[in-house]
Amino acid sequence: MFTEERAMIDQIDKEMVALFEERMNVVTSVAHKKEAAGLPILDSSREQQVLEKVVSYLQNEAYSPYLREFYTALMATSRQYQADHIKK
Repeated sequence: MFTEERAMIDQIDKEMVALFEERMNVVTSVAHKKEAAGLPILDSSREQQVLEKVVSYLQNEAYSPYLREFYTALMATSRQYQADHIKK
C-alpha cells in the first residue's frame, strides 16, 4: 500500500544518515577547537542563529515549529557528543 512512499523515506533516511555523520565529523573538529581555546560547549547565540537560518530555508512554513524542534534536538545531541569527547 505504501511501498513507494516507504522506499522514498528509506532513501531519504540513508541520505540523512550520511549528512548526520558528516555534520558530526565537523562537530568533532569544533569540539577540539573549543577545548583548545577553553571555550564552553554551549553557545546559545550561535544556536539561535542556526535555528533562524534553517527555518529561512523552508519552502513550507507550516513545517517551521517541527524543524525548530528537530534542530534543537540535533544541537542538543551535538553538545552531548562534545561533552562526552572533551574534558570540560
